Amino acid sequence: MINQANGYSEELNGQDLESVEAQYWVDLKDALDRLEKNDDFKRVILDGYFKDKAINGVSLLATDYIKQNGLRSEVMEALVAISNLEDYFVTIKSLGSQAPDEDEE
Repeated sequence: MINQANGYSEELNGQDLESVEAQYWVDLKDALDRLEKNDDFKRVILDGYFKDKAINGVSLLATDYIKQNGLRSEVMEALVAISNLEDYFVTIKSLGSQAPDEDEE
């Protein structure tokens, strides 16, 4: 079987599949590491989205307007979206940091 998704094109079988999958996560972690060093990424995503937008969303939950108009679920969905992206980054870091030997044990 040949896997051409995500830029990987090679014959795959048992051990090779594990190796390709592990390399996929390592490559994603490397890319995320580079992004996190980028000042624009820090400003827009890490500070603007993960911090400022999250704090503003939490603050909105307590406002009378949001409560009276039944808008809390919309605010909560925005907060869940922030959490999902942050969790994806944590997953990338975790799976991309695993040493190849760890899976064999």
